[in-house]
Amino acid sequence: DLSAHQIQNVLQRDSENSYEKRSNIIIGEASASTMWDNNAWIFFYDNSTEGEPPFLIPDFIHAFQPNAKLIVMLRDPVERLYSDYLYFASANKSVEDFHEKVAESLQLFENCLTDFSLRACVYNNTLNNAMPVRLQVGLYVVFLLDWLAIFNKDQILVLRLEDHASNVKLTMHMVFQFLDLGALSEKQEALITKSPASNTRRPEDRNLGPMLPVTKKILCDFYQPFNKKLAEVLSDEAFLWEKS
Repeated sequence: DLSAHQIQNVLQRDSENSYEKRSNIIIGEASASTMWDNNAWIFFYDNSTEGEPPFLIPDFIHAFQPNAKLIVMLRDPVERLYSDYLYFASANKSVEDFHEKVAESLQLFENCLTDFSLRACVYNNTLNNAMPVRLQVGLYVVFLLDWLAIFNKDQILVLRLEDHASNVKLTMHMVFQFLDLGALSEKQEALITKSPASNTRRPEDRNLGPMLPVTKKILCDFYQPFNKKLAEVLSDEAFLWEKS
């Protein structure tokens, strides 16, 4: 892949430099789904315990990079689901269609919980493919606890997208501090704050407006207990998303 070749070229070019200088290089990977997308596990571990995966992405990352630092940016799961629907649905999008898909997904997920554990349902590939919207992605605390079972808490920085959107400078200062990169220079601040946002909502999707109030109420009720647990784990009530 292009990024890997670019990193390799830089390392080879600087191979004559001292170790101390080369050790300051930070290599990152920024796939949006790394935290939660473990759907392939069932193809490798079919003899799982009651439908729960024995090993996940954090296990493999830790095996190769035990000192890795992990940055997670989370969004209000209710708004995330609607944005997800608008971004990936290809045709016939409407607030009514979204409501129907949410209702169907909730029913499928609740049916799973009658027979299996929460964790088993969250990682159930068949269920995830059957749900018309990706309800499970917003159950952040389930995934975070699995990462915290492998990595130390001080290796994981959890941010909110809402905070980053309102104050890029502040969140990037937190990132630089977390990575031990020192303070941001004025030039770096200017460069970062001028960078355009990625994957912004298309004009035709913005024209649909917000989701129906009844849909939002249903989703808020569904995610609320998981947000509460997440806020407890992180000791930060901002992750309740009560003001969203």
